[in-house]
Amino acid sequence: MRYSLLSRFQGALLGSLLGEVLGSSNCHRGVFEQVRLVEIKSAGDNFEEKATHFFPLFSDWSQIATCGIESLVRCGRLDIDDWVLQCGKTQLSLQLLKAVATSSEATVATLPTTLFFHDNPIQLRQKLLQAAGVWQSEAEGLEGVLAVALTVALALTEKLDTTSLIPQILTELGQSPAPLIQQLEQVQTLVEQGAELETTLAQLRREQVHQKKTEMGSDTAIALAFYCFLSTPEDFRLCVTRAAGSGYQPQTTTAVAGTLAGVYNGIAGIPVGWRLAADQIPATVKRLQLANHLFAVWSGVLDTSGTNRCAQAAVAAPGVIQPRL
Repeated sequence: MRYSLLSRFQGALLGSLLGEVLGSSNCHRGVFEQVRLVEIKSAGDNFEEKATHFFPLFSDWSQIATCGIESLVRCGRLDIDDWVLQCGKTQLSLQLLKAVATSSEATVATLPTTLFFHDNPIQLRQKLLQAAGVWQSEAEGLEGVLAVALTVALALTEKLDTTSLIPQILTELGQSPAPLIQQLEQVQTLVEQGAELETTLAQLRREQVHQKKTEMGSDTAIALAFYCFLSTPEDFRLCVTRAAGSGYQPQTTTAVAGTLAGVYNGIAGIPVGWRLAADQIPATVKRLQLANHLFAVWSGVLDTSGTNRCAQAAVAAPGVIQPRL
C-alpha cells in the first residue's frame, strides 16, 4: 500500500477541514503560508489566540460531520437519532439544518459515514441514502454525494486509478439525466485536454446556464473539485489552492477537493507547515483525534480509550533506544 489506511482516514478528514478554511470567504488564500514554523515556536502557548486571526469558524456542515464521527465512535453504527442529538448538544441551531443542504454541503456532512462503510459498496450506498436524507434538500440529487463517496472508497481500497475514475463513476451512477453526469463528462474531456482552471469553470458554468437550473450550483462545485483533484492528483497544496482560487462556492468546493486529495495522498501529502499550524487549533486537533478513533472502531477496536495521541513526538536515530519526551 502506498499509504496506510489510517493515514488516508486522517488525510480525508483533515483535508476537508483545511480545504474549508482555505476556501473561506473570511480567510485569505495564503493563510497557511503566513503561519510559519518559527511563528508557532515563538508564539508558544499564545499561538492559539493569535491563530484566530488566520482561522475563521468552520461551517455548520463540518460541525455536523464532526458530530457524525462522535456518534459513529460511540454507537459503532450509523444511528441517525444519536447523530442529530449530538448536533443539538454541540449547537442547537444545527438541528434546524435538516433537509436544507445542497449536494456539496451534504457531501461534507456525510464524509464520516463514507469512511465508516467504505469497504461494503451495498451498505455504503444504503447508509449514505439514510445520512444524506437527513440533511440534504429534497430538491437536490444524490449523485454528488455518491460520486465523492465512490472516489473515497476506491482510494481506501487501493483501487483508485485517476485516469479512469470519472468513467468508473459514470458507470456506477448509471444512466441518469442528472446535470452532474454531464458536467463530469465535461471534466473528463477538459482534464484530458489539459484545460486551464478558468476555461474549465467557464465551461461548467455555461452548462449550468444552458440547463437553466440554479440547483446545478452545488453540482458545479463538486465537478470543479474533481477537476482540481484530477488535474494535480498528487499535489494536495496545488489542488486545494486552485479550488479556493476559482472563487466558485470556494468553501464547499475546496472542502470537497481537500477530501479527494487528502484521501488519495494520505495525511503525509498535506504540507508539513500546514499540519503544524493546524495542530495548534483545537477543532483540527479534535478532528484528527476523532479520525483515529473512527478508524479504531471501524477496524474492530471497540474500546478507544487507549488510543489517545501522544502529546509530543520523539525523533531518534534508528536502532537506538531513546527516552520518551
